[in-house]
Amino acid sequence: MPSVNLFSPVKIGSIQLANRIFMAPLTRTRAGPSHLPNALMTEYYTQRASAGLIVSESSMVLSNTSAFMGEPGLYEPGQLTAWKAVTDAVHAKGSKIFSQIWHAGRAAHPDINGGAESVSASAIAIEGTTHTFTGKVPHAVPRALASDEIPTII
Repeated sequence: MPSVNLFSPVKIGSIQLANRIFMAPLTRTRAGPSHLPNALMTEYYTQRASAGLIVSESSMVLSNTSAFMGEPGLYEPGQLTAWKAVTDAVHAKGSKIFSQIWHAGRAAHPDINGGAESVSASAIAIEGTTHTFTGKVPHAVPRALASDEIPTII
């Protein structure tokens, strides 16, 4: 089998990458309660932009889908604008960045999501506790999603 240089360019689909080094997503929880990417996040990703591809930390798709305090979101225009500062900085260094989007399901908690109800595939809470802005609390019992609600999340 021929050897491949990690520093050689590679094309994946229509995306040309400067090298074959990829940075996997890491949950950073630096966005604060507003879920807006900030200067600290821009600096973090820019410092790692020598990788050919960065996959960002998980970003919420809806306001009630966070499982961690300080998670960034991608569901409001202000969040998209804030992420653009991050992506522009990464692109300026020659790297690409993909967004890891997610819905925390039953791991989401109303105390983290402004009191919004958590939804999941079933109304079964995770055993144990989670950390919220008010301290350590039991996981909430989510509301089971109805089939007709699924398209609003996807």
